[in-house]
Amino acid sequence: MNILTVNIGSSTIKYAIFNGLKLIDKNNLPSQNNCQNIFKDFLKPDVIAHRIVHGGDKFTEPTLLTDDVLAELENFSPFAPLHQPHNLNGVKTLQKLFPDVPQYGCFDTAFHAGHDELHSAFAIPKVLRHKGLRRYGFHGLSYDWISRQIKAEKMVVAHLGSGASLCAMLNGKSIDSTMGLTALDGLPMSTRSGSIDAGLILYLSKNLNYTAEKIEHILYSESGMLGLSDMSGDFKTLLESPDPRAKCAIDYFVFKTAQHIAMMTVSLNGLDKLVFTGGVGENAASIRSAIIEKLSFLPHFETMVIPTNEEKMMAIRVQEVLNHA
Repeated sequence: MNILTVNIGSSTIKYAIFNGLKLIDKNNLPSQNNCQNIFKDFLKPDVIAHRIVHGGDKFTEPTLLTDDVLAELENFSPFAPLHQPHNLNGVKTLQKLFPDVPQYGCFDTAFHAGHDELHSAFAIPKVLRHKGLRRYGFHGLSYDWISRQIKAEKMVVAHLGSGASLCAMLNGKSIDSTMGLTALDGLPMSTRSGSIDAGLILYLSKNLNYTAEKIEHILYSESGMLGLSDMSGDFKTLLESPDPRAKCAIDYFVFKTAQHIAMMTVSLNGLDKLVFTGGVGENAASIRSAIIEKLSFLPHFETMVIPTNEEKMMAIRVQEVLNHA
């Protein structure tokens, strides 16, 4: 069985082709490439698996993407505006190219399904909580992959890249994460702010008359490392720069990441292993070392670097569902 895995985001189109679980081809292209042109000459796959960032409460397993399911998933686009619309447009494009090939959604929120109320609720009125306004967590395909590579009773996994988050795992199961309702929460990222005082949003709206669209653009696209450094959101660029603004941004990222790891440690009531993954987590040794140094007050814990593989994780999850059908 040939499985095409697709991850279409705001800046890249990533795909891989598996025969069973053997990788046949893999590519990572800028999103200015036309999705239809990329796939139009492909040999028809047997199954297509898509990374979809937000599945809400309902979609906690790989799910066949019917028109009704796609309509439901559109409702989550406001919670992941950099990802969800691109994910779903990719599904629709491939439906036209391969109308009789089943397509499945693999959801980043799914790995965190089952968080208890202590780790999922916002301290907001019940009527709002019952509208699904809660913490979900993301990067679930990455965390699922890591959980299958190594076992530990109390483990924090740091998925650090242009998007960044942490996951607290107890015996391989997610119990807490730094991201919440949206992929904006938690750690500062390349261009995303991370956690921020909600009163700042009110001030921008009420006192500076910023529109919701402008505030969204600032928090998703002009903040994080870019906003702090006033130079770049690219971690490699910042690490190589002698500019003190770049150093300040990196120091801030290290500080906030260490703080949040300590928070995840509270959720676990201890820490056995700290695992780094993602582009920055895997490749930026100086950032890893600085984070670990900030945590030197904790009792001894092991540290590891494990490359993530979201593409293969999608192939695995879809095969698991098909085998149990």
